[in-house]
Amino acid sequence: MAIATNFKATQDLKVIIGTEATVGSGTLHADSSALWYQLPMIAPPTINGNQVALDTGSQQTGIYTPNKNQMKQRLDNPIWEIQLQFLGNFGGGLHAWLFHNSFAELNSDFAPPDWTNGATNVFSERASSTIYIGGAGNGTSDNDLLYAGCVCKSIELSHSIDSNGGFPVITATFVTGYTVGGSNDIADGSGTTITWTDLSGDASVHWTSLTTSRVGDTSSASYDVRAFGYNISTSREIARVGYQDTTDYEPYSYEQVGGFSVSGDVIYKRDSNFASINDYLRNDTVGGFEFSDGSDYTVILNGLVSDASTDTGSPELRNTISFQGAGDPATSDTIVSIDL
Repeated sequence: MAIATNFKATQDLKVIIGTEATVGSGTLHADSSALWYQLPMIAPPTINGNQVALDTGSQQTGIYTPNKNQMKQRLDNPIWEIQLQFLGNFGGGLHAWLFHNSFAELNSDFAPPDWTNGATNVFSERASSTIYIGGAGNGTSDNDLLYAGCVCKSIELSHSIDSNGGFPVITATFVTGYTVGGSNDIADGSGTTITWTDLSGDASVHWTSLTTSRVGDTSSASYDVRAFGYNISTSREIARVGYQDTTDYEPYSYEQVGGFSVSGDVIYKRDSNFASINDYLRNDTVGGFEFSDGSDYTVILNGLVSDASTDTGSPELRNTISFQGAGDPATSDTIVSIDL
């Protein structure tokens, strides 16, 4: 048999994402607001090969070669990851609803949704997603990879005037306990059984369009400074629970293990407001930073200062302040709010 001469360039991969109707279904939610979106990818996705871990028992006495009866692939507990990196230059807060229970926000009274296999998704919670990776499969009948039951475990937002043309960049990591499927829904580039909204050409949010950058008490937002960049990281651990049967080993459910880890930092020019901001470096006072263009672009992180430093390698003094996200557990304080 001759070696095939056709191939798929990694730069041509399309990533389509949508909210599932039910957990693990791989079908789009019936809500009128539910849409398939093609993400504005800036790097090829990191695709896990769906390898199942191999458990090996203890070596038998007097036998000096591996015994296949002592080995078994654990089909009951695998969980795989897909990592996506894309521009955050579109409206609607798509990046935020990937795993927050309220639109574009993570609040201190967050409660995980129902991730039981087959459970109907509450659209406002957007518990799980389906991810298509177009043209990544083998053969002519299954050109796409279809990942069902995807739950977002982390989102990182990076935004700096010194990189990526000043555009914000989002890195989202999803996990799934459902084996990858094949489809031919989007391989032809226009959609054979699904249509989607292409976000790659949407109006861009550029750093230099920002008119306000505030550091300190974000409830009053009284200390305006000139910012050069910021980073926010929100993550959690997701574990699968058992399996339904021994046919396809679909998980019984997912569970969030522990709480969220939320952190971020901001780099800004040191100016006359530093004396006021300096109080937050020494007292157990919840502060944070906020960025807004005065209309539909807002990024807020509330927390306590965990580190502070001054960079003297630039023409002006630049302060970097790191925050650990925090809120009041007795209220619905917003710890992170992102709306690009």
